[in-house]
Amino acid sequence: MEGILGIAILLLALVVPGWSEFSFQKRTSSPARAESGSRPGATGTRGAQGSVKVITGQPGSVVFLNTVRNGVTSEAGELNLERVSTGAYSVRVRTVGYDDWIGSVIVRAGGESRLNVKQVRTTDQAVLHYQKGDALRDASNNEEAVEEYKQALQINPRLAAAAIGCARSLIAIQQFEDAESMLQKTLKSAGGPRLAETQTVLGNLRRSQGLVDESVSHYRKALVLGRNVSAEAHIGLALALEEKGAIDEAIAHFRQGLAQDMDTEPILYYLLGKALEKHGHNKEAIEAYGGYLRLEPDGQYSSAVQSIIEQLKASKE
Repeated sequence: MEGILGIAILLLALVVPGWSEFSFQKRTSSPARAESGSRPGATGTRGAQGSVKVITGQPGSVVFLNTVRNGVTSEAGELNLERVSTGAYSVRVRTVGYDDWIGSVIVRAGGESRLNVKQVRTTDQAVLHYQKGDALRDASNNEEAVEEYKQALQINPRLAAAAIGCARSLIAIQQFEDAESMLQKTLKSAGGPRLAETQTVLGNLRRSQGLVDESVSHYRKALVLGRNVSAEAHIGLALALEEKGAIDEAIAHFRQGLAQDMDTEPILYYLLGKALEKHGHNKEAIEAYGGYLRLEPDGQYSSAVQSIIEQLKASKE
């Protein structure tokens, strides 16, 4: 039943090339939508909702809400986030050549919250190389990204963000020993959220190496350090637990990861549906697969997902 879609997802899940700081980067399913300057219906699926308009005046600014990458500003330097669940969000805006902008926003039911972001140019060469590395990794140019990250670390060996980004790119191009070395150094110097992220990326590395039990241990450490908040760690742990046959626990972590990801990654609904289907929960699996179609109605895998739903419905009858 999985066919081409299942193979593609499993390969994606093993390598995880597009994960950002603490969470997914939006690259695995619909990059065009992330680049369009708007993201309709991408954040939140239940309860009261509003919208957020981010204005930077710069094209290509990456916007994070609660550490989750939500999109990229258009050529006009704007990003519209529609149907965002109400509540308070931390905001980070990353633009190559500028210091990160850090702020917050409160989303109210039926209202539009506007953020006029003013960024300051940076002359910090380590940061500039790190930012270029991230931009290259966003575009899946991982070998070039590694070179930029290494230049950043030559200038500032304690720039943990560059070391973690470099490790992610090294994992993507299967240079596992170099990724291991980079992460072990970071473990000794990083603290706070970066330490939690390092444990998460170690989990990704171990899963890529086929060391599932070790990956589970690292993901659990990441969640303890991050106070149970990390879509990336929850999803990575769910995938590892699924490989071990612990389907009930895997489903629970898929659900937590989905909630924390805020609907930026349609593929996660497929992964949840697959786990539910494997456990015989066909009705819930249909709902999960429907979540993929809700976010990606015209996507590359939409017809395959629709076929899975139809087969599940037919099997019920």
